[in-house]
Amino acid sequence: MTALSLRTLLVRHGLLLVCAGALTIVALAFLYEQLTGIQPCPLCWLQRWIFIGFAALSLLALVLGRLPGLRWLFIAAFALLTLTGIGIALRHLYIKLNPQSVSCGMDVETLLDFFPLREALTQMLAGSADCAQQADFLGLPLPSWSLSGYLLLGSLAILALWANKKR
Repeated sequence: MTALSLRTLLVRHGLLLVCAGALTIVALAFLYEQLTGIQPCPLCWLQRWIFIGFAALSLLALVLGRLPGLRWLFIAAFALLTLTGIGIALRHLYIKLNPQSVSCGMDVETLLDFFPLREALTQMLAGSADCAQQADFLGLPLPSWSLSGYLLLGSLAILALWANKKR
């Protein structure tokens, strides 16, 4: 496959690849959870929701992307989603490297049951001792894989929208 045909593939089908990639990452996260028995921490849940956001936004862009002017709105939305995911993954990596920086916290279900959504999200972003647990894949912490996924999928979505003038 030549570089030109690869670029054409990424531009024409980039949003579909972003959707498939995001859903695959979420499915792999659930599979990893089942195989290892490690329960996801609050930051893990937020990172999964960001990937679900990638899938939903890419489907929306595929359906509505042909309307004039929406291309720039989708580019901005993907950039914001990518930056949010990067921030959460970096926070998670910081906690893994500095476990003394957080205290014990509540699980996600308890937070959502007993607190308003805004306060629950604030506490989830702060992280908990659960966020420092050893959850590695191929020698790298899971948040570093999420970080790579955000960079790859976000770049691919923005490239596909930017390069495809027909959208």
